[in-house]
Amino acid sequence: MNYNNQLPIYQQIIDNILLSIAKGDLLPGEKVASVREMAANFKVNPNTMQRSLAKLEEMGYLFSERTSGRFITKDVGIIARLKSSFPQQITKKYVDEMMEYGMIKDGIEDYVKNYIERMDGNG
Repeated sequence: MNYNNQLPIYQQIIDNILLSIAKGDLLPGEKVASVREMAANFKVNPNTMQRSLAKLEEMGYLFSERTSGRFITKDVGIIARLKSSFPQQITKKYVDEMMEYGMIKDGIEDYVKNYIERMDGNG
């Protein structure tokens, strides 16, 4: 994973795991790897990984079973809300970045429409 210097690493890990849940790569009730395994996979300190996982538990996306480890929530409502939040987040980020580059709102809308039309025409 390539980390962005503008966001804390633990938050980027949280975002990555949330995306995996939303995409269905991590399924409801599925056991997640241990802190050490995940830290190695994400190439971070185990303390950073623990912080990320603890925050995901606070948020309701993970739960712990004392002797068995951590699991993805089984609450399909939480997962459905997560899935529905991603398009809005992605759109906000895109529009904010385009406006930073000096584009006006109408220009952004036109750019998106033209892009979609080109995709439809070219497959």
